[in-house]
Amino acid sequence: MTVLAVVLFSSCKDQSGIYVEQLYTNAQKDKAIRACLYASADTAVKHLCVPDGFYNYLSSYYRIDYEQLESSLFDTLEAHGYGDWADTLILRTNRMAENCGSQVSAALHAAIDSLDIVDYDRLVNGDYDAITHYFEIYMYRYLQSAFQSPVSIRMPIYRVTDTWNAMMQEYIKYTPVPLNFDIQGYIVDEMLDDILTEMSIEEVLIRTDSTHRSADMKLLGE
Repeated sequence: MTVLAVVLFSSCKDQSGIYVEQLYTNAQKDKAIRACLYASADTAVKHLCVPDGFYNYLSSYYRIDYEQLESSLFDTLEAHGYGDWADTLILRTNRMAENCGSQVSAALHAAIDSLDIVDYDRLVNGDYDAITHYFEIYMYRYLQSAFQSPVSIRMPIYRVTDTWNAMMQEYIKYTPVPLNFDIQGYIVDEMLDDILTEMSIEEVLIRTDSTHRSADMKLLGE
């Protein structure tokens, strides 16, 4: 019996260090995967949807900055004495995004609940961010739609809409070049991409640092 036990447990990993499918049930893997996603989502919201989150977290890495408008809208307005409007728009946009935490969290949890998981072993034994990547592939459009409501409600409250309209009215005075830009869609996509990036970072920590794992996620660190 002793020899059998040694053989059985020594065969739980292949040469790549990946656990065989029989070590855990699919129910355990499902629970671990969803627990990882819940924890990652909660961490992302805690880091970004708080005061100075999107705007300053990680030295402003996640700041919503309208970079693609710099050479068109922002430069044109700056040339005519309205350069500070860009800073105002950026600040108000990020403050608005930081205030969407409860709705963003609810949308993320609903997406996790409804995620259809098929290949448990590929997610458990895959890359360090395999779970988040899978979640992004299958739930991105759902989350895009879910984020629309909190963003559209808060844009006028945080005067993002007023600032944008004033900038556009001034811009068309100085150039015949039209500017087709979906500001609400841009904000939603930036928020979602930033949150998914933070979720990926947290998943890596869950897999590599035991202090980030709950009991339900134990198998992700083995």
